[in-house]
Amino acid sequence: MSDDFIGKRFGRYLLLDHLIDGGMAKICRARFLGDDIARVVAIKMVHPKYTQDPAFKTMFMDEIKVSFGLMHPNIVQIYDYGENDNQLFVALEYCDGKNLKEFLDKLKAKKYVFPVEISIHITTQICQGLFHAHTYVDKLTGKKANIVHRDISPHNIMLTYDGSIKVIDFGIAKAETNSEATQAGTIKGKLSYLAPEYLEGLELDHRYDQFAVGITLWELLCNRKLFRAKNDLAVLKKIQECKIPVPSSINPNVPKELDEIVLKALSKNRDHRYKNMDGLNRALIKFLYANYPDFNASDLSYFAKDLFKEEIITDREKLFEFGKIDVTEHVKAWTNEQSSAKKIENIKKNREDFKSNKTREFEFDFDDDNLTQTRNQNLNKKLNNNKTDRRYDLEIESNIKTNADIKVGQTIKKKTANTVRKKKSLNRKRENITSTKTSVTELQARKKSKFPFVAALLIIGGGFFAKGHIQNFLNKGDTVINSVVENKVIENDQRKRNVASKQEQKVDISLDNFNSFNQKLFVNGKTVKPNYLNNISLSKNKDYTLRVEQNGYFSHIQKIKNLSHEMTIKVPKLVKGKFAHVFMSNNCMEGKVFYELNGEKREVSLPLNKKNNLTFPMKSLGRNTASDELPVYNLYIQEKDSIVQKKVELSIVSEKFSYDLCEII
Repeated sequence: MSDDFIGKRFGRYLLLDHLIDGGMAKICRARFLGDDIARVVAIKMVHPKYTQDPAFKTMFMDEIKVSFGLMHPNIVQIYDYGENDNQLFVALEYCDGKNLKEFLDKLKAKKYVFPVEISIHITTQICQGLFHAHTYVDKLTGKKANIVHRDISPHNIMLTYDGSIKVIDFGIAKAETNSEATQAGTIKGKLSYLAPEYLEGLELDHRYDQFAVGITLWELLCNRKLFRAKNDLAVLKKIQECKIPVPSSINPNVPKELDEIVLKALSKNRDHRYKNMDGLNRALIKFLYANYPDFNASDLSYFAKDLFKEEIITDREKLFEFGKIDVTEHVKAWTNEQSSAKKIENIKKNREDFKSNKTREFEFDFDDDNLTQTRNQNLNKKLNNNKTDRRYDLEIESNIKTNADIKVGQTIKKKTANTVRKKKSLNRKRENITSTKTSVTELQARKKSKFPFVAALLIIGGGFFAKGHIQNFLNKGDTVINSVVENKVIENDQRKRNVASKQEQKVDISLDNFNSFNQKLFVNGKTVKPNYLNNISLSKNKDYTLRVEQNGYFSHIQKIKNLSHEMTIKVPKLVKGKFAHVFMSNNCMEGKVFYELNGEKREVSLPLNKKNNLTFPMKSLGRNTASDELPVYNLYIQEKDSIVQKKVELSIVSEKFSYDLCEII
C-alpha cells in the first residue's frame, strides 16, 4: 500500500507514519495541530470506498457511539471523529507500546513465559476497564448502555512501555445504541475466543466477555492458545466441549488457588462464573497480594522496556525526528481552512435566513429619500462632535505646554545622571569579578610588592618589633592561601572519586535456557534472582563464578574472568544424579563450615537447617565411578567466637545418602 499521505495534513492532524492497514481502514500515528501541538494521537481512517457504504458507515458510527462516552484509565479514549476528504475517521489515544499478542509472540521466540504475578496484574486491569463499560450509564439520559465488548483477545489489549493496560476496539460491541442486530449465519469476534453460549445461540451479556478474559489469562500463564485445532470446525467443537486443562499442569509455577480462579471464569455454564467482572477482579487481586506481597505495578514497565528495548530505541529516534518538523505552516493552513469554512457556513446561514424570513425584519413605512436624509443627518452630527472634541484637546495641550518644556531638560539631566551611575556601578562589579579570578600567584606577588612600603611605615611607627609582626602576618597569609588551594585540590579529587563510584559500569548477562521455575542461580556463592527475562547486571572488569542448581541434578558452573562486555550464557540441560545430604540432628554448635565443590569455594552458617543443608554429588559428573573411587570432601568447621578451623573428611558411601554433622565431628 502506498504511503504518499505520510507527512501531509489530514484535517487538524499531521500524519507522521503508517502503523496498521486493516483492509477497510488504516491506522496512522499523527500530530495534533492545535494549542497542544505536542500531542501524538492514533488516527483510524476508513478507505473512501467504504465511507460511501451506508451499512459500513452505520457500523462505524455504532463503534463511536459505544465507546465515545467511556472515560476510564483502562480503556483507550476517543478524542475526535468525523469525515475529511471523503474519509470517515476517528482520533484515538495513542498507546506507546505493543498489544498483548505481540508480547506473547516475543516471549515465545525467547522461550520465556509471562511471570504469574504480571499475568494476574494485566488481567485485573482488563477486568476493571470492562466492568466500567458493562455498567456504563449515559450521564445525560440516565439510561444504561448494556455494553458487551464481544472481541476480547490478546490482539485488543494494549500494553504501554510505561506499564499501562488499555482495552481497545469496541468495533463489534453489542450495546443499546446499536443501529442493527447481528445477521444470522455470521460470526462476530475471533474464533478461538468465543464462549459456548455463543454457539448455543443464547442472548449475550457481560459474562461472555468474562469467558474471553479467562481464555486470555490462561494463555498468559501457559504461553499457548487454549482452543487450537487443525481447522475452524474442530476449534468450534473444542469450545462446545469446553474441557479446560488446568494451568498448573502446563506451567508448574502456577499455584493451585489460581487454577480454581481461572477454571471458574471458564465455566461452560455461565451461571457458574463470577457474578460480574468486579467479582473476578477482586478474586485475582486478593490472590495476587496474598502470594506476591512485594509485587508492584511498575514491574510491568520494567518488564516491557527490557523485552522491547531495541524497538523502543528505534521508535524514540523516529519520534525525535517527528518532533523536529515545523508545523507552523500546517497550523496556519488549518486555521485558514476553518476560517473559510466558517465564512461559507455564515453565508449559507444568511441565505437560508433570508429565504425563510426568520431573522430579518424590513420596515416599509419610509422611502429611499427619507432613508438617505436620515443617514446624512447622523453623519453631520458625528463630524460636529469630533470637531468639538478636538478643540478641547488643543486647549489642554496649550495649558501644559510651558510646564512640559521646563521639565524636559530636567528629565534628560536626571536620566543622564542615572545612566552614568549605572555604568560606574557595572564597571565596579566587573572589576570585582576580575579581581576574584586573579590567581594565587598574582595575589602573593602583589602582596610581596607592597611589603616594603607597608614595612617602612610600621618600622617608623614601631621599629623592628612591628617588622616581626608584619612578617608573621604575611607568613600566615601564605599558609592560609596554600591551605585553601590544597583543600580545593582535595575536594576536587574526592568529587572525582565520588562521580567515578556512582558511574560504576554495569554489564548485562543473559541466561539462555534458564528455568526460573525450578532452578536457582548463585553468583560468587550468593543467591541472585534474575529479572523476568532471565537477565542479571554485574559490575564490569571483575571475576565471577555462576552456578545453576536444580534439585536432583548436577549443577552447572560457569566462570567469567574480567567481565568486559554483555554476553549470553547458555545453560545446558542439567543431568540427573545422586547426592549425599549433610544435616544436623540438633543445634550441637554454632559457627560456619567452609568447603570446596566443583572448583568453587563455599561457606554455610551453622546450625544447618532444611534451607542451608549441604549437598554433595555421590560421583563425578559423567563418570561411572566404582565404589572405591567415590569422592572425598574436606569440610573446615569454625565454631562461633573461635579462629580455629577443624578439618573433617567426608567420605561418600553409596549405601548411605545422609550424614549427621553432629555425629561426624
